Amino acid sequence: MPPQLITLGEGPSILLDKPLMLFGRHAECDVQLNSRKVSRRHCCIAQIRDYLVVRDLGSTNGVRINGVRVVEGQLRSGDELTIGNFLYRVTMDQDSNILPKPAVNASMNTGPDDELLESSDEPVPIPDPDAQAKPDNPNGTLER
Repeated sequence: MPPQLITLGEGPSILLDKPLMLFGRHAECDVQLNSRKVSRRHCCIAQIRDYLVVRDLGSTNGVRINGVRVVEGQLRSGDELTIGNFLYRVTMDQDSNILPKPAVNASMNTGPDDELLESSDEPVPIPDPDAQAKPDNPNGTLER
């Protein structure tokens, strides 16, 4: 089951069923929170492998994790998340990954070209350009 934000006050509980969700008052947001204490584009929550990250998008009233204002922070099950004046408890299934594993298509390119990056619904890892190949590595692959 996808993670959820369970309301601890006013407003509905929220199912986090997309890899990236935008929160705010604006109509383009995935989750619209109608309050003057919530900015038009307040914050976003991203699902990264088996955890969540919240990022404040320059909002006026901020984002708090367990009462501490953050610009960005990792969310764990049981954390309290405050977005403007909305208070939520984070819940997630600890026994499974947040996102299902993507299906592998043999015809897809394996390199990180722009078309692949733009067509992906999930974050795509990009190789680290600072990683160096070791001279004793016969395959010439990069090692960190």
